[in-house]
Amino acid sequence: VAAGVAWALAKLVVGQSEPFFAPAAAVISLGLSRGQPRRRASELSIGVAVGIGVAAAIVYLIGVGPIQVTVLVALVMAVSMLLIGSHVLINQAAVSALLIMTLPGQGAEIDRFLDACVGGAVAIAFGFLFSFHEPFAAVEEARRDALADLAASLESVAAALKRSDLAAAEAALAGSRRLDAGVDVLYDAVSEASEVAAFSPRRRALLEELDPQAGAAPQIDYAVRDSRVLARATTTAVRRGAHLDRRLADAVETLAEATRALEAVGRGEQGARADVRELASQAVELAGSADVRNSLWPTMIFGQTRAIAFDLMQAAGEDADRARSLLDAAATTKIAPPPAPEV
Repeated sequence: VAAGVAWALAKLVVGQSEPFFAPAAAVISLGLSRGQPRRRASELSIGVAVGIGVAAAIVYLIGVGPIQVTVLVALVMAVSMLLIGSHVLINQAAVSALLIMTLPGQGAEIDRFLDACVGGAVAIAFGFLFSFHEPFAAVEEARRDALADLAASLESVAAALKRSDLAAAEAALAGSRRLDAGVDVLYDAVSEASEVAAFSPRRRALLEELDPQAGAAPQIDYAVRDSRVLARATTTAVRRGAHLDRRLADAVETLAEATRALEAVGRGEQGARADVRELASQAVELAGSADVRNSLWPTMIFGQTRAIAFDLMQAAGEDADRARSLLDAAATTKIAPPPAPEV
């Protein structure tokens, strides 16, 4: 429907007898938008403008031919990467430029650009009028996946600490470096939901619903970054043969439990926020009671445990000052060391 409307509007507004770019722009923008037609349509229109401008200059200066096509695509893609670098913009610029060079009888360049603008505008309108998926469901799914990956990563670090296993520590570090992908998906989902909510008739209610999810995303991001530092400190400590008190492993394992409890906060489960607070404090108590023997790397493990605990408490909606106070109190609580294993 969007393609048909774009074709009709381009014929009426631009005056093209056989519009091509308008329906193509509508299909590309709407098909790739996933709730963000405005951004995609803007990128596509810029891509068309870049392709048209470079192609017109190349044709005017050196004509048409295989070498010119090669030069054209290289120049257009280079300029597009310098401007924004998105896949939509780069690909559309190259395709538009090729059509300008190889199909010179399809109308004036300015008409083609206007066609693309009409198609982009139609895509924006249809993207806001018709929602083909629930953006908040995408936020919840992305949050759930990011937290599940973080919890699994922390469990891997805890297992490496328990056994002082270098291979396991290195594997945990490699896994922690892959966590950013889930955070990127979460940020994209929040951005998409924000755009949909901003143009919805229920704007205020939707934005209020989205606000806690959007506020938690940066804290989850910080926890992911801190977990990477934790995994690196663990790997170095194991490699250098540092003394690793069993309570450090128990603390990291408790952080993994707190991370899974945070997932329940997102689902609105009763008491989940208190569970995160309690488990995060317990993790800091355990790490603070560990015998680090004034060694750098075990001390770093304690520090990152506290940092992640703070991130998780804030992601659960805890006030920053209260979270610091609770964790400071927990860090000074002493827990008896576990009994030595029988020989």
